[in-house]
Amino acid sequence: MKNSFEFRGSGFGYLWLLIWTTVLSIITLGLFFPWGYSAQQRWIAANTYVNGHQLSFHGTGIGFLGHWLIIMILLIVTFGLYTPWAYCQLKRWETDNTEFANTAVVQSNSRNLMN
Repeated sequence: MKNSFEFRGSGFGYLWLLIWTTVLSIITLGLFFPWGYSAQQRWIAANTYVNGHQLSFHGTGIGFLGHWLIIMILLIVTFGLYTPWAYCQLKRWETDNTEFANTAVVQSNSRNLMN
């Protein structure tokens, strides 16, 4: 199916988000990163559509904090060799916290297609 994925975000919208999350991460010596990253994922999901259905991201900074601390410790202990596994863990957390914005509509459409 052509054009089944669509991204509607703008460069200026992302620039503002990137600036404030980066500044707060620097000011807090990296402690804000999980919250900033969660905000970025929410923006990406809100601007992404699959077959006309908007995505929604429900992850939180506090929910990501434990994953992030484990990733940082393992990256330091392994001198960066943990990077491929860290990336996969990060992507798994992202996908576990992403769904369609209106799941009732999607489920209803899925049932109609199956009937």
